[in-house]
Amino acid sequence: MNQQQTFSKPSMNHEQVTGKDEGNVRVVLTADNHLSAYSPKLSPTKLAARRRRLGMAFKQTVDTAIERKAHLFIQAGDLFDSVDPRNREREFVAEQLMRLQSAGIRTFGVSGNHDTPRQRTEQGGFAPQSIYHQLGGMHYFTSSDRLEPVQVDVAGLRLAIAGLSYHPNIPPGADPLDEVKMVDSDDVIAGSDLGVLILHAAIEGHAFPGEMETIVRRGSLMRFDGFRIVLVGHVHAYARFSISDKAVVVCGATERMEFGQNEDKIGFVYLELNSSGLHHAEHIPIRPQPRHIVTIRTTELWPPLRPDQSLQSDLAPTLEKGTVQIGETSTLPVTERIIQKVEPYFTEEAMVRLNLEGPITRENYHSLDLRSLWLYGQQRVFSFEVNESRLFLTNDLSQERVERGERIAPREMLEAIAQEWMVQADTPDARAILTKTRQRVLDRYDELSGRETDQ
Repeated sequence: MNQQQTFSKPSMNHEQVTGKDEGNVRVVLTADNHLSAYSPKLSPTKLAARRRRLGMAFKQTVDTAIERKAHLFIQAGDLFDSVDPRNREREFVAEQLMRLQSAGIRTFGVSGNHDTPRQRTEQGGFAPQSIYHQLGGMHYFTSSDRLEPVQVDVAGLRLAIAGLSYHPNIPPGADPLDEVKMVDSDDVIAGSDLGVLILHAAIEGHAFPGEMETIVRRGSLMRFDGFRIVLVGHVHAYARFSISDKAVVVCGATERMEFGQNEDKIGFVYLELNSSGLHHAEHIPIRPQPRHIVTIRTTELWPPLRPDQSLQSDLAPTLEKGTVQIGETSTLPVTERIIQKVEPYFTEEAMVRLNLEGPITRENYHSLDLRSLWLYGQQRVFSFEVNESRLFLTNDLSQERVERGERIAPREMLEAIAQEWMVQADTPDARAILTKTRQRVLDRYDELSGRETDQ
């Protein structure tokens, strides 16, 4: 960033606030950009490339806001992947905010579960967005327990905009709006044409399946009757729905951060608002980095032998939602047969996960050259990983299944134990300590296991 450039007070040009656009407010909404994300499974070169891709996705949201002459740019949390992003990403965001400001676009934002400090001893309790707020590049709503609406006059409308940053000390299952208070001594809501609420949270009925997290209940949203537009980050897929008189828009993430996410729901949103509420919503897709999941069952690699066994040729795998059909015999070593099935999905930018699952004998397990398989994949794709956690040993003699105990997902077990302890806690202080401990343990687990983000 040019050191001579500085943030200045935003100004709206005459074309933006009057004339044919009178009464029609244009908004670009984005969230979950996860800038500066770290993945221990990527080499330094690949990690730098991955971070550049995340940055270019965010830049696309800014480009669109400028091209469409938006009045407002709203970032609904997890702009950064952590509370201490690299200085390069901090500077990059400053450059983009200055572009918005130069175009007369005002920026509003909240912090999310990734970039909100969990306690005052972490980064002094300040989110990385705070610096942009102090410099006038973004109106950042710092509070997680107070709604303090600000008045914004734009395109002939008077808006009341409020935001709520993520609350890190609420136990899973609780509603982050339960203890929230409205602070509006100037009657900004009463004097507005339209109220806009910015959240970073899962909304009841639109949360991550099976995840133990805080949930905003539909009923709790009804307490804040001055807001007819609710703009939401956190869930990484686009959605639009209504709760009574409120139009809710979940913008989704600008990049796929985990395997299995729907490619079609990646992007951001362009909105048009008027005094009646949400007039137009358009999801603008961003092409994410390709991710493929290939699942191969051991029963397909080592089927029962028959005298009339013949080589099967129709061996095409199904990605993401299916499993790889391997066929019954092959003259190739098993590792080479696996390579044949995953190699068609190898491209320079692809991230590929191979799942091996099912019963396996010790002899067959030792015939798997997993290191060679991994090295072969790493040399041909952006990222390649082999997941063997779904394999279980059988008795080599009887071929009867011998379980090594109940198979569980370690992360879910950690969540369950933490939840049980929080339920048993006697005081709010004890629950708060357990909540912080739970998150630190899960963050460390994710780091060690290579999970890029838990959203």
